[in-house]
Amino acid sequence: MKSKSFVLILILTSLLVGLLLFPGCASGPKFTKIQAIPDSMGLVYIYRPGKLIGGAVSYQVNANGTSITRLGSGGYFPYFAKPGEIEFSAKTESTSSITLDVKSGQTYYIKGTVGIGILVGRPHLVLVPADLGEKEIVECKLLEEKK
Repeated sequence: MKSKSFVLILILTSLLVGLLLFPGCASGPKFTKIQAIPDSMGLVYIYRPGKLIGGAVSYQVNANGTSITRLGSGGYFPYFAKPGEIEFSAKTESTSSITLDVKSGQTYYIKGTVGIGILVGRPHLVLVPADLGEKEIVECKLLEEKK
């Protein structure tokens, strides 16, 4: 009986280590800065730097309640927005949201992170200055649009 328990503990430990060492991350092409923003639009980059801790957690990001992408570790998504107030939100066991007053021709960077939760990591969205966003996003890979 002791050997079965030991084997079960060994298997569970191996799975946990595998999740921590090989987190779910983005697999698209590396970041490419968009040079031209369409007329009468703003550009919002939503990104999440790759991290070992919490890397297996991903969460849906919404703009004004409409699903736009699933944000995983090491991923980014360029979102073209009409000018005006837009609420970006993400939810797992808790919700994080940020409201931007998007201006035509402007570029914004929203950084996503994951905090400790009871059952699953808690999302956190924050607007970061362009110089920081430009530095952090370069290692991220393009995410798919949620359809």
